[in-house]
Amino acid sequence: MTDIIAPQISTIQSAVVPQGMSINPLFDWVVMVGVPFWVFVLCFLIFCMAAVWVYWVARIKKLSAVKGWKESLQKMSPNDVQVWLITRTLNLIIGCMEIEDNVLSYHDKTKLGMWHHNTRESVIRVGGNPAVVVSEDFDQTRDFISEIALTDNSDEFNANQEELKKEMPESKVIAPINDYADYETHGRLALQMVHPDGLPMKSYNIFNNLRFLKYFPKGCSHMFFGTELAYDARLLKPVKKDDKFWAKHAILILVIIVVVAALAAAWFVPLGH
Repeated sequence: MTDIIAPQISTIQSAVVPQGMSINPLFDWVVMVGVPFWVFVLCFLIFCMAAVWVYWVARIKKLSAVKGWKESLQKMSPNDVQVWLITRTLNLIIGCMEIEDNVLSYHDKTKLGMWHHNTRESVIRVGGNPAVVVSEDFDQTRDFISEIALTDNSDEFNANQEELKKEMPESKVIAPINDYADYETHGRLALQMVHPDGLPMKSYNIFNNLRFLKYFPKGCSHMFFGTELAYDARLLKPVKKDDKFWAKHAILILVIIVVVAALAAAWFVPLGH
């Protein structure tokens, strides 16, 4: 009686997988429709690589707003400073500007916008590089820490009006701080009375540009500031006085005199003798 012996796996796979495409008995195992197992493994690895690539492209795209950080460092000269500009539409633009006598200006002189760098404390450091923050609706450099402290304490002061009036009934400075004009008239003095040791601030806070707009002085845009400086600079330039009439037309007058003299000489000299 003849024994029935199953053929070896390698023999079966060699009959299914074409010559030169065989790897080993495990990966050459035909899962379905004549496709070896290693094809599915390869497709899975390619999918994983594509997923990682898409993930990092999406993350890099989210950081496109700070792309100018590196580009500005490459373009900066010793007279430049890195500037983080917040536009009126809340877009962030990173570039470099000229700084001279604490005034920031564009390299392109057709852009009249300028900012005044008013304090050394309003400087940020990103990647070890110092920079200043400005916005289109304000002509001074922005100080995040001061703005957060002033906004939080002003909002708290407005919310506690009744309690403050009970504590200081005769005080004339206890009134809501609705805008920059109120801050100038009574708000600053009121905050100094409530917090004589300085404005307290949370150890962790998130800056919100829109909250501080309430306390911004009106009509102090960077365009107005730059135009005003450019106008004042023109007035300081020495005005060149116009030359007098005789100095301006001396050559023409000399030519006329020579021509008249020649005609007179020709008139008095008899011809044909």
